[in-house]
Amino acid sequence: MDNINRSILILDDNLTVCLMLKSWLVKRGFTVDTATNVTEAKQKVKLQLFDLILSDIRMPDADGFSFLSWVKKYDSGILVIMMTGYADIESAVESMKSGAVDYISKPIEPEQLFKKIDEAFILQERMLKQSRFSDDFIKFPGEEFKQLYKQLDLIAENNQHRLIIGDRGTGKHSVVKYIYEKGTHLSKPLVIFDNDKSTDMFRASSNGNDDMSPLMQKFNEAKGGILYIREMANINIHQQDELLNILTRQKRDADFTQVIMSTGTGKEELQKRLIPKLYNLIVQDCIILPVLKGKREVIGFLAGHFLQFANSTLDKKIEAITPAVLEQLAVYSWPENIQELKNCIMKAALLTEGTTIGTSIIPELFGNEVKNENRSQLLNPIQGLRKEYYEKEKILEALELAKGNKTMAASILNIDRKTLYNKIKLYNVVTNN
Repeated sequence: MDNINRSILILDDNLTVCLMLKSWLVKRGFTVDTATNVTEAKQKVKLQLFDLILSDIRMPDADGFSFLSWVKKYDSGILVIMMTGYADIESAVESMKSGAVDYISKPIEPEQLFKKIDEAFILQERMLKQSRFSDDFIKFPGEEFKQLYKQLDLIAENNQHRLIIGDRGTGKHSVVKYIYEKGTHLSKPLVIFDNDKSTDMFRASSNGNDDMSPLMQKFNEAKGGILYIREMANINIHQQDELLNILTRQKRDADFTQVIMSTGTGKEELQKRLIPKLYNLIVQDCIILPVLKGKREVIGFLAGHFLQFANSTLDKKIEAITPAVLEQLAVYSWPENIQELKNCIMKAALLTEGTTIGTSIIPELFGNEVKNENRSQLLNPIQGLRKEYYEKEKILEALELAKGNKTMAASILNIDRKTLYNKIKLYNVVTNN
């Protein structure tokens, strides 16, 4: 198992134990940090991303159970293995009911520790694979979307390259995952080459061969699966030449790699940025994703779907949305489309104490002015979402909706945990957890 990019925190009040375990794990390729008390451990978890924590069940300033509970609330994606003495085996078993992935008895044997850590990561990967598509792509009602699904099914079935054009929040990433799931790739990788120029952390990184371009590295990583190129409008001339070769010269064998591209840039602007051969090749049969504005049936359907998601993630038991609120959802313009609607329902659920989302929260969601069908925009868009290009605002909104849980916030933002942590550092986002 490749441990190079995995990070582990060791929490034990015995510094000797910490250093011993660290030396073992570093030799196995892990990045390792240590803490000798719960306060220090919490601070380190807030400052950096850990994949797994080895925590002693007995600590002087707080017991392992309370720390485990805090970790699960702060970032449920962190795996926790409890360390315990023989007399505490019963407590260790109980800790697994509270969210620990496993426990190990002291004195710890290196090979047993490595085995348990490997098993924990394998289990996590299996669960992620099973749930990867659970909230990513929803089949909407309506003839327009029915035709879209037919196109996507053909792309998946025939293993075709394709460009996806869609406004912000229309579900470009989700469409790629749908193609991946429907196709023959599940045993092969889905690799993302990101060209979003809004921040350097989105750029594809160079791993391994320095003589190979980032795009070709990603292409090689995706062998036999899907290479997903995000924000096509931003790739440079050299990358465009490479991509043209990839799209036209690949052999249709077992290693054939399907290429799906996406962009929020329209055809006219794409024609200015792309070399003619590439533009003509990818734009002719491109998929254009529908916007949400004006689609009452779809908005109502999605509101119900996201309400179920909110109930699950926020531990709510909301049964319905009142007609007045549904009407406001139906006539709002949704400039950020599906993602904005999802965040709106999450916020509505967070503000609702009973079993029905009622009209009392309309001012919180849409401002004091109630919109009618003849007006083009709300005077006060959903708070925290109105600054379209300010990612910090979106992160704060997601963290509020997720009650501070980093894994849940990453899910709401449709990014991975590592990207979220990097953005929190980049924008100096202060969390209260």
